[in-house]
Amino acid sequence: MKRREFLQYTSFALAASLFVNVPLRAEDDDEDNEAIEISFEEAYSEATKGAKKVVKNAKEMKLNIPDAPENGLVVPVEVEIDYPMTKEKYIKQIVVMPTKNKVNLAVTANYTPANGKAYLYVNVKLGGTQEVVVVARTNDDVVFEKRKKVKVALGGCG
Repeated sequence: MKRREFLQYTSFALAASLFVNVPLRAEDDDEDNEAIEISFEEAYSEATKGAKKVVKNAKEMKLNIPDAPENGLVVPVEVEIDYPMTKEKYIKQIVVMPTKNKVNLAVTANYTPANGKAYLYVNVKLGGTQEVVVVARTNDDVVFEKRKKVKVALGGCG
């Protein structure tokens, strides 16, 4: 056997062995990929649990969400928070929650002072006209909240 043939056969054998234990269809994994239905009240309660204070319509938060997007499948949500990002004071979490979807927890983003700025840009699905609520938690458990009503003509949540 020549060296080139040996390398070809061993490469083929190694590649084939990688696929021996891989199922072609993973039915059990489908359950893990399902979105968990959660009411807005539950999501909001979880996001604000243990807060020292909730600041409604916080001036520190700037939301950039279209008033009336063409389609609810892709609604851009941009959040910018004017708050220090030092070791002593910083935003540690931003949560985006639609109020009337089946799954009302769109995204949770965690931050450290190393991020330098509390900023988030994400696309969310909206199943119809509703409010989008954004809460930001500081490292000392003060929660800033801001809401915006979004009028959706064509829903995105099936």
